[in-house]
Amino acid sequence: MPHINFKDTIELNNIPEIPDIARDFIRLHSSETFSEADINLVIGKDEVFFSQLLEVINSDHFNLTSKASTIPHAIELAGFDRICHLMLCLVVYRAFSQIEIHGLDQQAFWEDSLRRAVSARMLGEQVGLDASRCFMAGLIQDIGFFMLFLLSPNKGMLWSEFRKREPEARYSMERNIFSMTHDDAMVLFCNRWGLKDIVADPVIGHHRCHAEQASLFDQQLCQVLNCADWMAAVYTAVDKSFVINRCREILTGYFRMEFYKTEEFLAAIPDELALTARVLGIKIGEHIDFSQILYQANIKLNEDNANFQELAQRLEQALDERDQLATELNRDLGQAREIQRSLLPPTMASDFPLFGMNISARDLSGDFYDYFKLDDGRIYFNLGDVSGKGVNAALLMVKTSSLFRCLGKRISSPSELMAEVNTELCETSIHGMFVAMVAGLYDPQTGRVRLVNAGNPPALLFTPEGLASEIEANAPPLGVLADAAFPEIEFELANNSLYMVSDGVTESFIAEDEMLGLSGLFKTIAVMDKALSPEQRLQGIVDRFDSTTIPFRDDVTLLLLEAR
Repeated sequence: MPHINFKDTIELNNIPEIPDIARDFIRLHSSETFSEADINLVIGKDEVFFSQLLEVINSDHFNLTSKASTIPHAIELAGFDRICHLMLCLVVYRAFSQIEIHGLDQQAFWEDSLRRAVSARMLGEQVGLDASRCFMAGLIQDIGFFMLFLLSPNKGMLWSEFRKREPEARYSMERNIFSMTHDDAMVLFCNRWGLKDIVADPVIGHHRCHAEQASLFDQQLCQVLNCADWMAAVYTAVDKSFVINRCREILTGYFRMEFYKTEEFLAAIPDELALTARVLGIKIGEHIDFSQILYQANIKLNEDNANFQELAQRLEQALDERDQLATELNRDLGQAREIQRSLLPPTMASDFPLFGMNISARDLSGDFYDYFKLDDGRIYFNLGDVSGKGVNAALLMVKTSSLFRCLGKRISSPSELMAEVNTELCETSIHGMFVAMVAGLYDPQTGRVRLVNAGNPPALLFTPEGLASEIEANAPPLGVLADAAFPEIEFELANNSLYMVSDGVTESFIAEDEMLGLSGLFKTIAVMDKALSPEQRLQGIVDRFDSTTIPFRDDVTLLLLEAR
């Protein structure tokens, strides 16, 4: 069997060590008893740094009731928590701002981080949380994102593409390109720096705010950080209208905030950003104010600030219209489902080497698979997963599948075919959407397979004995980078079986708090009776999570290739 790209081991040595002064300072913060002499001993190890820290503490921005003469005095006035939070912000900035990664704009990264920090601080003050902790959490919540590029520096060229996308699309893109998210990388950082007690779970999991998993305080902090992520994205994402409206939705949903208040918060960010950057000594570039953002988005939020009575009237009218349109909408959705299902390839004879399965989590699916024969007998195949859900994802699914089939009839190289489809999608992408796809060309005469994995979960090549190799993504998803390369991996299929799945498979729950995961998929396939038909084996995988009461969160698609 040829060599196949195996999962690289994460080099934790690439992560900067926590400076001694920070480690010692945090230990004092965690200890029950300490003296001023203990604090001065730590300060003596880096007097320049602590002198800068004292300057920040005494600035108007920190808002002490009186000036502090020393760090111990500042701790007495403000409390150890606030001083420790500020110290950690400066130490993290000093440690990571010195690292250069080709393609990653350091100045823009820290500008974005400060936007999250000031947004989190303003929200924290609004809901009664510790503003200094909210600021610290907001500043470092994306250190995990920086670390993704630190651990995979060859992907730094994609940083600007990530920055253009809204938080949910970016989060999905991380999973597809890095096989992990910035939350996962943040866990590595916290473990290496010993920050678990200070950073806490909300910083690590601000994309997953579940009240039952945390105290009320941590739940609120998690919500604050999630909102701050979206508020900062207003100033960087391409689709500003979508992000602004999403900000309004989540601020209303989490904190019952009126629409006009959302606008006030967003409008205050640029001034807060400039002041904070100056006080902390963090360099930022020129930044635009909120009025320019509104102009770019071509919307006027003030016009939509209806009072509750107006909203009630609109809601009543909308309900009437909904009742009138419900039948027609259901009929249209049914027709759309039928059209979408017709795009999937027909079930072939039992000796055909490919078999696929698709289960939609909603009315319309963003997943797809396809296979078709060329005139010379070779067979093209693919499995794709469009980011996002609903009608937009379904339309992009139809476009991508059609492009692949149409262009595949004249392009005999999977690498070139994927590049062509990618170019078309980059020219017309919407809402920062993209397509993760694994695709290949199988020659039944020689048994050779030429495969490209563009941001999809690993394809699994199983031997008859149940041993498996992973064929990981070696290219970004389609629709992300116009000039991306899509290298092929070539191998002989022989008596092996090639399983391809969308991330809806590995992320489906097999128990209330347990996902199948890649390891669970390995085990499920390895113990299957090899005498089962392809359909029975794929159905056996689906049965692992279809038997639970937990509904599918994402579309589920599987494709199996083996010589018949």
